[in-house]
Amino acid sequence: MTEQYLKKSLAKYRNSDQTRRDVTNLLQQFSDLTPRLDNYVFPNGGRKELLQLEGTIPVSYKGTTYNIPIVIWLLDTHPNDPPFVDVRPTSSMLIRPSKHVDSNGRVYLPYLNEWKRPASDLLGLVQILCIVFGEMPPVYSKPAAASPSQGHISYTTGQGFTPMPQPGRPAESYNQQYPSSTSYPNYSPQQQAYQGYNAPATTTYPGYPSSAGSYADQGSAGYAHTGYQQAPVTDKSSSAGAGNTGTLSDEYIKASILSAVEDKMRRRLKEIFAQAQAETDALKKTQEDLTNGKDKLEDIINTLEKEQLAVDENIMLLQTNCEQLKLTISKMEEHDSIAIDDAIVTTMPVYKQIMNAFAEENATQDAIYYLGEALRKEAIDVHVYLKHVRDLSRQQFLLRALMKKCRDRAGLVEVTQPIKN
Repeated sequence: MTEQYLKKSLAKYRNSDQTRRDVTNLLQQFSDLTPRLDNYVFPNGGRKELLQLEGTIPVSYKGTTYNIPIVIWLLDTHPNDPPFVDVRPTSSMLIRPSKHVDSNGRVYLPYLNEWKRPASDLLGLVQILCIVFGEMPPVYSKPAAASPSQGHISYTTGQGFTPMPQPGRPAESYNQQYPSSTSYPNYSPQQQAYQGYNAPATTTYPGYPSSAGSYADQGSAGYAHTGYQQAPVTDKSSSAGAGNTGTLSDEYIKASILSAVEDKMRRRLKEIFAQAQAETDALKKTQEDLTNGKDKLEDIINTLEKEQLAVDENIMLLQTNCEQLKLTISKMEEHDSIAIDDAIVTTMPVYKQIMNAFAEENATQDAIYYLGEALRKEAIDVHVYLKHVRDLSRQQFLLRALMKKCRDRAGLVEVTQPIKN
């Protein structure tokens, strides 16, 4: 059913077959994603009906697996151009802006920026999303409103997503209890106090909409947006001082820069490792093909060598026969006349008797034929024809009987029977 729907939905795509295979490979690994057609609104206000993959992807964060809701839009030029990826939170979630996700949920990755066919595909994109979101989750649960009775608060996801603990509240206050070590990092408006700290320029990616810059200035006392992991804080006094004065300490800036550099190196190493792994797989496949080709070539070479030996033997045999023929011709040219009866010499007298009887029998057969021709042309009358045919037939019968007797004496098979190999 999905294959038919994809074939129908991708009918207007330029590379419909390649896009369908790409989507099919992704859905085989991530079955929670569902394809459907919808209108995509571009920044200039234009609309176009595109295929989107909507659903959740499993993300492991601190030992617990969460389902992150995303939407992947495929352009009609896929796979030549990269898709658009958005984080679509539920009503109980809020977007956590970072260097990879802006406040609107748009995802920015080097993998998308360096999208290149055929090395890039949807399966690799989602796998990288799982890794990136596992280091810095793009969403967190909304804070619960204060109520007189806080001993028991129910938490409902509404769409079947795994609930995430709210920031700043213990995990024991929910019906579904989670260890405090597996909760998402806290994120609150108070973390916006450091407006004077900008992310390093190396963390921006060219080629994306300008909306990505809207979250570049949003630093965090607990989490630096220049990396996946939490930036270390030296002590509480420095953090409190930074929150009151609106400035950052040198140690905090140094730790943030180190975290950014470490994150960039880690990300770059992952990309290099993924590229090297892909190249290694391609080389292994090429090596396997070359090995199979080598075996086929060796079989062909062995066959050709055998055929060459057979040809060489036949050439030697032909050369020997040619020399014999030349010698026989030279001997025949030395004699002026050759007796026909002496040209063929048999090895045994009985064979010569068979040959002579066979020649006479053929001559008799020819004589009977010409007598018939003479009778047809009225050169002789019927009486003469019958007389000579009667005598020749009797003679032919005797010659055939003699040939049969000689063949039996020589141990030869009958000419009417097939000769056995």
